[in-house]
Amino acid sequence: MRRLAAIMFTDMVGYSALSQKNEALALQLLEEHRSILRPFFAKHTGREIETAGDLFFVEFDSAVEAAECAVEIQTALNERNKTATEDCRILVRIGIHIGDVVYVDKHVHGDGVNIAARIEPLAKPGGICISEDVFRQIRNKIQFPVVSAGKHRLKNISTPVEIFTIQLPWVTLHGRSGNSVSKRRILVAMGSVAILSLIALRLVFYPPGNRGPDFSEEKLRLAVLPLVNIGADKNDEYFADGMTEELISSLSKITDLRVIARSSIMKYKGVQKNVAEIGNELNVGTILEGSVRQIDNKARITVQLIDVSTQEHIWSMEYDRNLQDIFLIQSEIAQNVASKLKIILASSEKKQLEKNYTANTEAFQEYLLGKHFLNNRTAASVQTALEHLEKSIALDPDFALAYANLSYCYTLIGAAGYGSGRGDMAGKKAKEAVAKALELDETLAEAHAALGYLKFRIDWDWDEADKEFMRAIELKPGYSTAHEWYALFLGTQRKLDESLEQIKIAHDLDPLSSNVNTGMGRIYHFRNELEQSIHQFDKTIELDPNYAEGYFGRGLAYLKKKDFKKAEEDIKKGVYLSGRRPVMLGVLGGIYARTDREKEALKLLDELQLEPSTYDKMYATTPILIQLGRVDEGIEILDKLVAIKCGLLVYFNVERSFYDEGVNARLQPLRAKMGFKE
Repeated sequence: MRRLAAIMFTDMVGYSALSQKNEALALQLLEEHRSILRPFFAKHTGREIETAGDLFFVEFDSAVEAAECAVEIQTALNERNKTATEDCRILVRIGIHIGDVVYVDKHVHGDGVNIAARIEPLAKPGGICISEDVFRQIRNKIQFPVVSAGKHRLKNISTPVEIFTIQLPWVTLHGRSGNSVSKRRILVAMGSVAILSLIALRLVFYPPGNRGPDFSEEKLRLAVLPLVNIGADKNDEYFADGMTEELISSLSKITDLRVIARSSIMKYKGVQKNVAEIGNELNVGTILEGSVRQIDNKARITVQLIDVSTQEHIWSMEYDRNLQDIFLIQSEIAQNVASKLKIILASSEKKQLEKNYTANTEAFQEYLLGKHFLNNRTAASVQTALEHLEKSIALDPDFALAYANLSYCYTLIGAAGYGSGRGDMAGKKAKEAVAKALELDETLAEAHAALGYLKFRIDWDWDEADKEFMRAIELKPGYSTAHEWYALFLGTQRKLDESLEQIKIAHDLDPLSSNVNTGMGRIYHFRNELEQSIHQFDKTIELDPNYAEGYFGRGLAYLKKKDFKKAEEDIKKGVYLSGRRPVMLGVLGGIYARTDREKEALKLLDELQLEPSTYDKMYATTPILIQLGRVDEGIEILDKLVAIKCGLLVYFNVERSFYDEGVNARLQPLRAKMGFKE
């Protein structure tokens, strides 16, 4: 039998993680959750089709009944959570679609079911997502506003589906239910949906159906293509690339815009593709393109804003200014883009856009050169970037952005193995640089992100790292790097649902980034979703076949599956592409030891023990020693590395599959020393 029905899916947020941590509490909350939801289903004539664990699959006769039921459920849970402790809160996601369903025996099938099931995970904790078909039927019939969250590609659904959210005030403003508001959820909301006040303003000035023929949520997803250097000096490519990055940075401060990040954009440098092709690949509705020419201390910048769907120009402008006005040009371009896309800027956004970080043209050029080399991300390029940034600061000691990037350089050297300098000295310089950046500009998102990364990788101050990452995202919701770093940090804290949310935001902003795609693969690995992890690393390697970290990450996933042959193949490829990075050699040696090839394992151990000794090489010896049965030696080295806060150990808490239970039990006191909670 076939019929039209409204389908609702619900699930409890964090239930699986809680089951692993405290099964008794998880079961208690599951039963309470069921007892709260079922009376509302009955009240609105909902029929329970299936219940599996923490999931409900319910059918309703109308979209209005389903939506009202969802609102009442979330209202009741919000009231309940006001008096509940953090661990005992019940947060539910709800997705609703209306469509044809087919009854076969006691089961229900069809696209209506598939779409509803795919919509539900898009809802925020405590929130409700609905399809466009449901939106049409409930519009003006429920007490809360309904706002578009843009089009989404749903698995096994051929065409993109426009998703809407029912704006419950405690979710929109706070990102979660309950009296004790989590600031992290505010930031997730800011990263994934526009701030409520801006939405409200837009609805007042541009109500649905009265926004003009050009307006759509898709157009608020924007790509800034690499500016073309049309100057006589081809050495000025760094300037064109730097200006592209600075424009992306400025536009990312606008909460309503979803601006694709630099690393995805630079894939199109010198590529002959039309606007429609690029728009489709990046899933954007609007593109900003142009050219730049630098002559002495002047810059001529031409930009055009293009509608991807029609390939028509929305706006264009030519700027011919002194280099000392470069930040003013960026501000004018960003504000014009906002105006043409009918975005109403908040006063705080205007203030951020109108900042002039330096009037010293030489300092600005040294800064752009520093950023250029920093983006190349090799040990040699990071060192060159550091030199240019220090020159920039010498020319303008009040250039906050230069200090923020200098801090990041030193953090990479001190904690991530980029360079041969002493980790403690590099860490000290990183702290000095970021402190100066924040002294000059407390509202600089890049500085807060750099400080968060420093607290994460060098200080192991987990609470402060969390606070700084959240502050960076609050200041600049479109800052993909902050979302990426925050995701990895949350992963190390075993907050795996929130970690996945953050990396998905980073991926949405930077879909072609090798770093972000690798980060997503690692987080699926942390979650023990190994097939998804491997699939994600396949995508990373497809994007960049010479990216060592992609092979290394996939090798670790195969290792966790105990597929030693594939793990060895990938790790060897990573070793080759990375120039024999110590941590990869250590994992490869551990594989040799686990597969009874002691001679090969010892050969790699000897290589890692050659002078000069570094913390990276010391760390890399430990998996080989432990797998060879020399557990005491391995743990002794790890203990020394914990004492000096070696940055490579930050993932020690979340990746435990490399050793057996007995070894892991002996490693637990070291994790406790690092401040990780069991």
